[in-house]
Amino acid sequence: MSPAATLLQTRIAISGFFILHGFVAATWISRIPAEKERLEMSAAVLGLVLLGNMLGALLGGLTAGTSVAWWGSRRVARIFGMAVSLSLPVLGLLLSPAWLFAGLVLYGFLLNTLNIGMNTQAAALETNYGKPIFSSFHALWSAGALAGSLAGAGLAGLGLSPFWHFLLIGGLGAGLAWRAGGWLLAASPSPTRQTFVLPSGSLLLLGLMGFCTAISDGSIASWSGVYLRSLGAPESLAALGFAVHQAVMLVGRSSGDWLVRQFGAVRVVRYGALLGGFGLGVAVVSGTVGGMYFGIACMGLGMATLYPLMFAAASQTPGISPAAAMASISTMSTIGGLVGPVLLGAVAEVGTVRASFAVAALLAGVVSYLAFSLANYRVVRARASD
Repeated sequence: MSPAATLLQTRIAISGFFILHGFVAATWISRIPAEKERLEMSAAVLGLVLLGNMLGALLGGLTAGTSVAWWGSRRVARIFGMAVSLSLPVLGLLLSPAWLFAGLVLYGFLLNTLNIGMNTQAAALETNYGKPIFSSFHALWSAGALAGSLAGAGLAGLGLSPFWHFLLIGGLGAGLAWRAGGWLLAASPSPTRQTFVLPSGSLLLLGLMGFCTAISDGSIASWSGVYLRSLGAPESLAALGFAVHQAVMLVGRSSGDWLVRQFGAVRVVRYGALLGGFGLGVAVVSGTVGGMYFGIACMGLGMATLYPLMFAAASQTPGISPAAAMASISTMSTIGGLVGPVLLGAVAEVGTVRASFAVAALLAGVVSYLAFSLANYRVVRARASD
């Protein structure tokens, strides 16, 4: 097989994992309103239950760098891709908020470990290409999330229970992970066994940006469906909120690599975050279903390139392995995800869900300011490594 064909095959395989990750994540998110009603949870209780996902993701971020160092990103992506797919139907069987919380801890751990494994593969492949390609992978994540959201909305409209929905997706996802895992970069485990790295300097700034983004942009995933329901939207329409978010994010990420080449990473993220904050501001002021969909679209388009650029820039941190650096900023983002549901849930309980989106809009402005932390991101052709 020629080198070009090998690169193409590897790119297809890594793309498959990004699609899988997005589809699995959206499958759960699309059924949050149904799970809230099934277990009769209040807004505050739901916020605490969603904390389980973030706690698991935090554990995954703390251990993923070590896992990749010991086993290599190829094995991590393959094994955890299968495991997280098979964890989905478990969530649909749990009969109390406490058990759902515990199930989400496992789910979040598996999902974030897969996240680090597949992004490490993407960083290694980008050095082979010698040009920005990170956004294209995250565009495929959005494509998977969009497909998962649409499937969730459609199956919710047909009255299919979350359990059977999760079982179907879990089986298909596990098969995809096994098949695509055989085509990933066969990088060897790291001889340095580098463990978790505390962020400092530029890595800390990237982590702070991820922290704020996890609360701001993450509000769409956790609360848009609940807010749309409170505005009178039916469950199927409420489930489409995240689909709209991912549809416009797909557009933004598909053009992200070109935009970065033309205008630079700092400008792309800075003005994108401002757009997202403006859109949520419009949603808060209008208090309508249409206004909320406008805000969702602005957030999806504006924040589209942030995570891919954040991971790509972290992977270039001198003296730190790509997996350890990405795990470090992922952990800070996850801490933001931990704070987010509790903070926004508390605001929603004391005030309204509408008020929680005002907080999210303000944090988008902070993200815009922190965009300067991407100033040193460059892509230089080099030999792929783990």
